[in-house]
Amino acid sequence: MVIGSFMPLRSVWDEKLEKLSRDFPEHRVLKGLAPDSPEIPSLDIMLTVNLPVEAFERAKALKAIFQPLTGINHLPLGLLADRGVHVFNNHANAFDVAERALALALAFYGRIVEYHNDLAACRWHGLWVKGGAEDRWESLYGKTCSILGTGAIGQALASLLKPFGGRILGWRRKTGLPVPMGFDAVLPSLDQALEEAEIVFVALPGTEETKGLLSRERLARMKGKLLVNVGRGSIVDEEGLYIALKEGILRGAAIDTWYQYPKEGKIGSPSRFPIHELPNVLLSPHVGGSTHQASSRSVDSTMEKLEDYLKTGSCAGEADLRAAY
Repeated sequence: MVIGSFMPLRSVWDEKLEKLSRDFPEHRVLKGLAPDSPEIPSLDIMLTVNLPVEAFERAKALKAIFQPLTGINHLPLGLLADRGVHVFNNHANAFDVAERALALALAFYGRIVEYHNDLAACRWHGLWVKGGAEDRWESLYGKTCSILGTGAIGQALASLLKPFGGRILGWRRKTGLPVPMGFDAVLPSLDQALEEAEIVFVALPGTEETKGLLSRERLARMKGKLLVNVGRGSIVDEEGLYIALKEGILRGAAIDTWYQYPKEGKIGSPSRFPIHELPNVLLSPHVGGSTHQASSRSVDSTMEKLEDYLKTGSCAGEADLRAAY
């Protein structure tokens, strides 16, 4: 088989791919390919993060794609499904994304950013300046949490939340499955999960089925709740979120996944609405899984899957292209 890597040269991938070439000399490994490489039509396997649709259209011999990340909604799923291409994604960063979700909730209730910014400007809060109730922060202890999505991220998050002594509720689209470890219950109704929780964590994939799941109407009923989104921006209605935050319906939001990203450079608003200007929002630039540890695990896991595939013709962790996750 011809294996084409679109991962950067002079990176950790070089060593891994060189070892792959030594261990599987019967296969040809091409490194550092560009989206317009002339070799694309001959590739049986792609190792990639993101490519333009045209690259996949040209890959007529393609049998499998391996990627070191979880989400697959950036791929031309219909095209790949019609051609019978297998896609193997990676959940090695699940704990790190869950840790980010917990950190965002702790930072919001703990007023971490506010206190830091004020003290950096030499403004104090608390006992030492005779501050009253207005200067107190709030613990997560005893709070009921609903996690939308009980997959790898949701389960890791449930285990992290457990020591805080609150109820951990889950919601998922599939029914009839056992309650995963760490959850007190998986509720059959999304609206019930939203109603019973003080903190709602979104850990769902971005698919057509989850698009707009937290609609403007649902957000309008989430009075006094904190919404933490480490799933995808498309899951939460954009205008509805802005209105619910601006009007004080939601107590707040801590967001790591957004509605728009800079097309070039590093400057750009994360939404069509000025969500980032509101005082009850904690902002994070979609870096939930971007830790050194997660990157290392993702590389190792991806290469292990690729090796298994070359040995047996299959491996664990195949994504469902029709379900888009």
